[in-house]
Amino acid sequence: MKLITNPNEFFQELSREDVRIQKPMTIVVAIAAIISAYQYLLAAKLSQVIPSDLAGFFVVGAYIGIIGSFIGIFAVWLILTVMMHGLSSLLFNGKGSFRRTFEFTGYGFLPSLVGSLVTIPMSAYYVLNAKVPKISIEQLQQNPEIVKSVLLSILPRDLVYSNLIINLAITVWSLTLWTFAIKHARNLTTKRAFVSALIPTMLFGLYQAYSFIRLLLP
Repeated sequence: MKLITNPNEFFQELSREDVRIQKPMTIVVAIAAIISAYQYLLAAKLSQVIPSDLAGFFVVGAYIGIIGSFIGIFAVWLILTVMMHGLSSLLFNGKGSFRRTFEFTGYGFLPSLVGSLVTIPMSAYYVLNAKVPKISIEQLQQNPEIVKSVLLSILPRDLVYSNLIINLAITVWSLTLWTFAIKHARNLTTKRAFVSALIPTMLFGLYQAYSFIRLLLP
């Protein structure tokens, strides 16, 4: 609760203890598991749309995508850590170990976990209750975007827009946590920590927003 209500004090107290990756790792693993489970659900629904001759290839590709997404969240954690650690060194000569930065950065994914627990169940509800048409190979050849159209019929645009708004709020919350995380991991002032966390967080938020907007584009 202190991470939510008083992150400055939370990281200040934690900085006096030894580095422990287990708790932030639990947060990231939970996000990866929730996202992977939803992707499996979505892939199972879309496999009902794909022509039978192509369903096997689609399922294999879907499983590869699910595994990639599970691993990807850990890659994002590492990349954000490298960026924040590097910027704090280059710009402000921050002091502190990379392992500490990695640990503290992991706690900044708590908002993403909360957001996933809000948005994914709503999306899953529509996926489970959707009635999807079967498409033929001829339809797929004539219109490669037909699968995307089916996906949009499963997930209403209003839901995608609301998820985008929630995602922007989550990004702001993550920036707050990462600011105090870098402050105490790298022994910086709040202002300098904010600058060190801002650019990586903006890139992370823009990537997530692009993923939503791409779904809406014709």
